[in-house]
Amino acid sequence: MATINEIARLCNVSRTTVSRVLNNQPYVSKEKREQILHVINQLDYTPSGLARNFRAKKNYIIAISIPRIDHPFFAQLIKGAVSFNALEKNYKVLIFQTFYNKKIELKVLDLLKKKEIDGVILCSLENKWGLIEPYLKEGPILLCNEYHDSAPIPIIGYDEFDASYKAVKYLIKKGHRKIGFCYDLSYSQAQKERKAGYLKALSDYDLPYVDEWFFGKAFNIEDGLRIFEELINVKEKPTALYTGNDQVAAGVIKKAILSGYKVPDDLAVIGYDNQLICEVTTPTITTIEIPIIELGQQVVLELLKHIEEGVELKREVMKLPTKLIIREST
Repeated sequence: MATINEIARLCNVSRTTVSRVLNNQPYVSKEKREQILHVINQLDYTPSGLARNFRAKKNYIIAISIPRIDHPFFAQLIKGAVSFNALEKNYKVLIFQTFYNKKIELKVLDLLKKKEIDGVILCSLENKWGLIEPYLKEGPILLCNEYHDSAPIPIIGYDEFDASYKAVKYLIKKGHRKIGFCYDLSYSQAQKERKAGYLKALSDYDLPYVDEWFFGKAFNIEDGLRIFEELINVKEKPTALYTGNDQVAAGVIKKAILSGYKVPDDLAVIGYDNQLICEVTTPTITTIEIPIIELGQQVVLELLKHIEEGVELKREVMKLPTKLIIREST
């Protein structure tokens, strides 16, 4: 394999001159530049990307932390993130699944501290902010699909409060007065905003909420099956359920129908995300549509701005709009 020293010897120039040509820098005559490029082509020389990155103090690698990639939402988010925005700038994207494990999240941040990556996108928060904040001095960290009141960094997501409010308001307009609420993790700021939207809608229409109408750990279809069993054992049963998750909604609907319920006559169900499953179930699922692909694209663009341009990190909350998609389940 040809080396920069060999090119310098054949062209009777210094290593520095060859390096200037390779990096398209000035102070090399036209004739000498053409001679060096000719030799480079003859020897089929490829410069070391590792060396270039070391000189530039960049790895051209960013990391994205998600709970799990087999969830349709996070799969689509990654599809948006690992797109033209990063690739056109020659960045590689590392995907880390935390499985909601605090230690794994900190391992991702340790890569930033060790200068093995240039920036991190956290798509959920497993640790308290006090443990994450010290890593800000190591490089840019952005939040995506998650919020934190104390985080002095860019946060890109969507209006969770408004999404919940319009979903519950729609159920109220359909005549429902007993509306249940599903959530995944109680400590999630995003889930707290959804809950606040739910409660505000009930309050605006002078409707009560009942603690037994809150159903936690709602992640997937299996959880939906479980939640329906919990729902039918409640003394005062809800007539509608805002699940916050299309997979959970599908599980609830399946178990309801197997149990002799009619959807939406006996139980109306609303999902969240507008995944493909909403259109292939029977009945089809009313849901909240969120711009997942755009969300992934936007957060990578924002992170690269801080890496490439050295823009100072500051708190900036960007909320993309959502839309209620009405189908048969309500």
